Amino acid sequence: MNYVFNYVILFVLIGRLYGQSTLHGLEPFVIGLTTPDSLNRFTFQEQELVVLKGTLALPCTDIRIFQTQTVRIKNTTISNLSLVFYENRLFRITCDYDEALQNAFIRQHGQGEATSTTLILCHERGPSKRLVLKSRNWQKGSIQALAISATGYNDRCQPERVSRLTIASLPVTAITSECDLDHLDPYVDKIWKKR
Repeated sequence: MNYVFNYVILFVLIGRLYGQSTLHGLEPFVIGLTTPDSLNRFTFQEQELVVLKGTLALPCTDIRIFQTQTVRIKNTTISNLSLVFYENRLFRITCDYDEALQNAFIRQHGQGEATSTTLILCHERGPSKRLVLKSRNWQKGSIQALAISATGYNDRCQPERVSRLTIASLPVTAITSECDLDHLDPYVDKIWKKR
């Protein structure tokens, strides 16, 4: 009987150490459940229609984006939060990934899988100007979270230093891949395509 009790205690401790929680969004914004109507108590603004990639006027009519500058979630302030809906169900969350959110997210979900990629997006004459993308990836079932920190030079040859977190439903992301959502996080597709 003591053996069983010891194994249960060990399992609980290891689960907390490695962050075996459910990945479903950022409370109270739940992938697949949250609807635009539930945002009434927050200060979100609906954004312009999303268009198909490579076009200026062909809309993705089933996609709606709502944004807010800041929102307080579980004693953490989330900045530049975008909620993306497909057929009025939340499928993607993108926000700034500052130190406070990083600590809270890693505490809840574990360290994730870390990778690093170097790109050359700036093609000016002279020495090459690189962009380093450091990412952490978490996946539970059909939901993936990807935290990306970009440091270096972007495709406009301007200095770039940004950290963003994106949580998304992979099946809906595949369905909506022709819609231009790059403005939410221009680097997320570069990492997801490598996976």
